[in-house]
Formats: sequence, structure tokens, C-alpha cells
Amino acid sequence: MKKITILLVFILFAFESCIKSDDQCNFGGSYEFILPFNLKPVQEVFHLGDTITISSNFNNPIYDRTTNDSYNLNNFKFYMSSSIFYMDTSIIDYKNMDYFDLIIDSNYWHTVFKYNDGTSDLGFQYNFNNNSYDFKIKLIPRKTGNFFIFFSSSIWLQGPKQDFQKKCPNKTSRAVVYTNGRQDNNAHLLLESLNDYYQIFYSKKETQYLDLGGYCFKVIE
Repeated sequence: MKKITILLVFILFAFESCIKSDDQCNFGGSYEFILPFNLKPVQEVFHLGDTITISSNFNNPIYDRTTNDSYNLNNFKFYMSSSIFYMDTSIIDYKNMDYFDLIIDSNYWHTVFKYNDGTSDLGFQYNFNNNSYDFKIKLIPRKTGNFFIFFSSSIWLQGPKQDFQKKCPNKTSRAVVYTNGRQDNNAHLLLESLNDYYQIFYSKKETQYLDLGGYCFKVIE
């Protein structure tokens, strides 16, 4: 009987350690997982034919800035996308992946979405192996001008209720991208655009630029 009692106490303790208390779940909004990206080389000006390498690699547990805690997310679907705005045009929100040669290893799932208005985006997923997430692409510019690249996750749209250990009930998830440690990443180039549309990304830099892992750069001959 004593052994059974000890076993029940152990099971109860293990169960409680895997869930959050009411106090720990008393927070507003969603989980906001931080996804670190690196864009190299870190520079403002590139030449036609240069190689821009973008990578993201991190291990469990993954930091959530809402709760200031970290969680193990196993094979989590972040539903990633990337857009490159061409800012030297009067057309609002003009993004075109075709201005770059795109080099991605076939091991990574990815696709280029092309729309009727001539714009295009890149969709991709992380590889998850040995408790680690990774993704890597290379861009080679084929057109001169001013560009603004950003990265976003559509967890909140496609899979906000994915489960994970210690997840609070009825809480949704989203993710934000920190490029090069959430540096400024040449944000001043947004103000040099031919279209005032891009100034909103600058005036609301924290949410509209830095949370999207924004990076601006020039391409010259």
C-alpha cells in the first residue's frame, strides 16, 4: 500500500510539473516565440552578382518574450514566408523575388508564390533534426535599386493552437523574427524610397520592421 501511495504522489508531481498554474497562465495576448535570423555580409550596399546569405538556426528550448520563458517545440510548424520589396517604384507594396537568383538546398521545403499582379513571395519551412531548427537561402541580385526584405511567420493564421509541453490552455502562438540580433539593419533607407508608403515601416519600426526581421540594402552595378 505504501508503494502505491508513493507512486501516486510521483505521478501527480510529474503531471503538475508539465502544466502551467493559473497564475502562470494569467497573461494577455499570445506566445511570441523569437526566431533568430542572420543576413550576411552585414552591409548597406551590394553589387550585381554578389551573394547574400540568409540563415536561421536554433535549438530547443525556444524563448517566448510574452512569458519571458523558454519552451520545447518539437517539429513545430512556423509557416514562414519572405518578401522583398522593390522600393524604387511608385507602385505600392511591390515585391518581386524574380529580381534575385534564389539558391536553396532541395532538403528544405520551399515554394515561390506568384500572383496575378506580378508580385511574388517565398514560402518555406524549417528542417527539424536532433532538437534543432535550421534554414538557409542565398540570394544573388540581378537588378539595381533599393530593396527591403522581411521575414514573417503565419502561425497565428495557420496553426496558432499547436500544442507543446507546458502550454497554457486557450492560448495562441505567433512568432517574430530578429535579424542580426534585432539591429537597425539600414532602416534609414526606407525614407529614401520613391513611395511614402514605406515610411510607415520606419515610423512604427518596433512592430512593422524589427519584429519582421527587416533589412534594407542597395544594389549597384
